[in-house]
Parts: sequence; C-alpha cells; structure tokens
Amino acid sequence: MATLYFISGALYSFDIKGHIDKRVYNVTLERPFSPNLALLSDLAIKELGQRNLEQPTGDSIVKEKGGSYEYRWGDLKHLVVVHPTDNPFEVELIYRKRNLLAQVMRVHRAEAGSLIRVLSLSMAVSLLIILASGVFLAVGLPKLRRNALVALAAGFVAMVAIFL
Repeated sequence: MATLYFISGALYSFDIKGHIDKRVYNVTLERPFSPNLALLSDLAIKELGQRNLEQPTGDSIVKEKGGSYEYRWGDLKHLVVVHPTDNPFEVELIYRKRNLLAQVMRVHRAEAGSLIRVLSLSMAVSLLIILASGVFLAVGLPKLRRNALVALAAGFVAMVAIFL
C-alpha cells in the first residue's frame, strides 16, 4: 500500500492521472423521470446491453444532487451515471471506463471501496507508529538526541512555513 501511495502520489503531482473513456448517451423514457432505484437500474442494464458495454459490479444508488436526483452505479473500473435533462421524458446516461492508471488514482484518493479505506488507514497508522518509535529511540539515545531534536525542529518549522 505504501509503495502504491508513493508512486501514485508522485504521478498525481505531475498531473498524470490515467485515461477515462467517457461516453454520453441521451435515452428516451416511456414515462417521466422518477428517482426510482429499481426502474433506473433496469434502464441502465438495458441500455448497456444494447450498446455492448460492460456492466459495473458495484452497488447502485440514487442520490440528490443540485436540486434533482442522480443514479450512480459503479466499481473501480466502470461508472454509470443517469440524470434527468430538461425534458422529463429523456435522461442522460454517462458511461465511464477507467484504464489501469485511473483505477490506481481512485485507490490513491480512497475512492475504491471500504476494504481499501481500511487498508489505507491501517497503513497510515502503521507509518505513524514507525515514525513515533523512531523519534522515541533517537531522542532516547544520547549520541542521537541533539541531531534528532534539530531534525524535529527543522521539520516542525518547515511544516509551519508550508501552511502559513
């Protein structure tokens, strides 16, 4: 996890985020749009099947967004979004397919599910424990105490300078 975060963070800082193949389709409805999860799920499955597009494996939700509703169904690789248009008998279906690098960036931003969040949090806590134990050991040894305190002070000053 640490290696993944180091590499993806470096790529992210150089604005290398991967590629997302985005396709937008206007879909005509038989009745006016309603935020019904079952109906929108059926619509998404039918439209993806007609276009020979892969279905996401994740869960789907309907959530309120900007005074309206939006259907979202996705996993790490795919995302389907359905939202209403000005015409109540038409919706916009957006299909996104991420390449491997774009998927890694979702992991970096903790947008890859609960398991990845738990692993990320575990890694962060582990790194803090390692750092704290290293500081404790360095300050506890007379030979390293002065250098450790100078390094801690320099790090603190640098952190304050960055945020001010």
